[in-house]
Amino acid sequence: MEVKVGFKAGGSFVELPPQFSHSSENVYVAWRNKILGYNSKTGILFAEFKGVKNHIVGFGVHYYDSHECITACSYTGEVVTWKVVTYFKIFNKKIKKDKIVTFHIIPSEGDLKALISFKDTGAVCFCVYDLLEETNQQYNLKINSNQFHIDFCGSKYFAIVHGRVLNVVMYKNLLKTYNHCIEQSREFTRVACHPDEKIILTGDNTGRVVAWQKIFSNEPSQAVFHWHTLPVRCLGFSTIGSHFYSGGNESVLVRWQLHNPLEKKFLPRLPSTIAQISVSTNNKFIAVSTEDNAVRILDSKLDSVSLIQHLVIGDNFQTGIVYDPRTRALVMNGNVGQVQFYSTNDNSLLYNVDVVGQNKISSERNCNIENTQVSKIAVSKNGLWMVTVESRDDPEFSHELRMKFWKFDFRKQNFKLNTAVENPHENYINSIAFPPTDSKELKFVSVGGDKKFYVWFLTETENVGTKTEIWKGLRVGYYHDLPCRAVSFSTDGSLVAVSFDSIVTTWVPDSCQLKCSLGHPIFKKQITQVEFGTSNQCHLLVAASDERLSVWNLLTLTMMWTVPVHVSLLMADPVTANMAIITKENAIFVFAPNSPEPVFSSMTLLKHTHHRTICGAAFVPTKYSNDIRLRWFQRSPIYFIDDKKVLYCLGAEDESVVATPSKIDEVTGSLFSMTIPQAQSDKSKGKEPVQHLYEKDVGRKILKKYLEAPIQTMIPIRLMCGSLLRSMVLQRD
Repeated sequence: MEVKVGFKAGGSFVELPPQFSHSSENVYVAWRNKILGYNSKTGILFAEFKGVKNHIVGFGVHYYDSHECITACSYTGEVVTWKVVTYFKIFNKKIKKDKIVTFHIIPSEGDLKALISFKDTGAVCFCVYDLLEETNQQYNLKINSNQFHIDFCGSKYFAIVHGRVLNVVMYKNLLKTYNHCIEQSREFTRVACHPDEKIILTGDNTGRVVAWQKIFSNEPSQAVFHWHTLPVRCLGFSTIGSHFYSGGNESVLVRWQLHNPLEKKFLPRLPSTIAQISVSTNNKFIAVSTEDNAVRILDSKLDSVSLIQHLVIGDNFQTGIVYDPRTRALVMNGNVGQVQFYSTNDNSLLYNVDVVGQNKISSERNCNIENTQVSKIAVSKNGLWMVTVESRDDPEFSHELRMKFWKFDFRKQNFKLNTAVENPHENYINSIAFPPTDSKELKFVSVGGDKKFYVWFLTETENVGTKTEIWKGLRVGYYHDLPCRAVSFSTDGSLVAVSFDSIVTTWVPDSCQLKCSLGHPIFKKQITQVEFGTSNQCHLLVAASDERLSVWNLLTLTMMWTVPVHVSLLMADPVTANMAIITKENAIFVFAPNSPEPVFSSMTLLKHTHHRTICGAAFVPTKYSNDIRLRWFQRSPIYFIDDKKVLYCLGAEDESVVATPSKIDEVTGSLFSMTIPQAQSDKSKGKEPVQHLYEKDVGRKILKKYLEAPIQTMIPIRLMCGSLLRSMVLQRD
């Protein structure tokens, strides 16, 4: 069976502005090659419009043949239109242009036209394309830059900004273009057109919003709205155009009165940079997309209505990926100063933990302000304890280093701070680890930049007549004043391995007694990662450096084997005895410590990986992890995330086999498509045995599909009774 790499989550969810339905009850968001439909008030996903093969560059919600429809276009020119009521695909066409850059539906009653931009001989050209008649009228306007922004005013005109130039073009005049410029010290960053009047808003890199009037003349008038100190990232008019919204890196949404620049309202302390703004047709809702991969629905008073959150995309993934055995979730960096728990079972965000407890501080125009970041995470075997390390590196001010111990609160269903330690080590912390056991005497080890490792114990203390549990550092170890880097516990927790420069040492954690030191006279490269073997290979110790992977036998104190390889990540499988390494060239090798022959190897994890870096990876056991008849990737696949903030899975189940799309309804999972036979069965072939197992539907997905579906598509309840009841049956061991 071939081991495949499958996309799981991540990637930008906010590249394109969200679009509201005409009733404002629903909001649609483009993500990769599909359109997702959400309820505006609840933020619940109710539809996935599929059928586009490549990445979507633009889409629009419009009326066609008296029905509300959605039309999307990919960068290859593939155009798909769906009818919203039935989720059906109406037609699929191909624009006879290559390398589509932008796509906007032009609102009209009987026609279906789009304003598109495309690359032609190194320049970007613009035309209006009739999707029904497959004809186009091309404008006498070419831009030699890929960095441009475009907006349009209904079917009257459209505006483009690039560099210092503002271009305004009437739809009916192919040859005439009105050009306006700003000062040399500024550049345009965004543009928005008034819905009715001949007024254009532009944002620039100095934080100004300029309202341009008399745009079809050589000397337009300007009105300046200036509050932002950083570049303006997004602009949006209200439906009637009496006020508008702006946002940027300050993470503050500003609402302006168009005819009164002094009158404005703020929505501060958004968790990330504002990327897109969209306003519903009745001014009831505002959709604010932020760079953390979220869409926040606000009402007219700027109060929160709902939140649509995908995998949180933060500034970095210093912590890598840590597996939480209690929730079977991936724990990693989220927003600045937070960690997220992301479920791989249903690809949903479980919750966030605010580790730092500080608002994000935005940078100033000529000053980059450092925020406190979470750099390390460790979770105990039972998932009830979590340790985080937070740091702030500031060359001008004092360095911050803090380690916090968190205990899970079942009543609040989140982690609660138990112990906070200021400067547990000097300079920084290199590695932290819990023992892989459920022992009552909990311990924890941290390795720091002060050439020491500390052993922390959970102890009881009495405070005002009540006994509470806190963590204390009671043991310390060091070795020949050498720098220490990596740490790992043995399977039973009786030994801890710590690397000092090119030497691996083992210690008894309860007493910090040195048991052995392992080093090779030739290989002198600093060891960056260590892992104990498990199961029948618990006597083996794997050590990795930037140049070599080695395995030591703790019974004979000899090196079993070593191979030259540039190791970037080393991880151990908690289910099997396997381990895996990812090299700096993004090759992967899955192996057992007792043999240098890999169980699985691939010289590249992703296509074109020379442009990407793997930031973190971990084995994640599935619900079938105890079935020894299955192969390693079926029991415990490898999840990894790259520097493009995209989460993948090596050994993922092939989704094309699980959900076969209907030829009539391209929207997989709709209620109507469930009633259509998906394939013809060959009765001449023998039937395969079926294992009758039911698993509890934790998310009540079957029930949600029935309750949230449009009434026009609902089938009789008698046809759904079986699946509804099965979804509520508990699985028994």
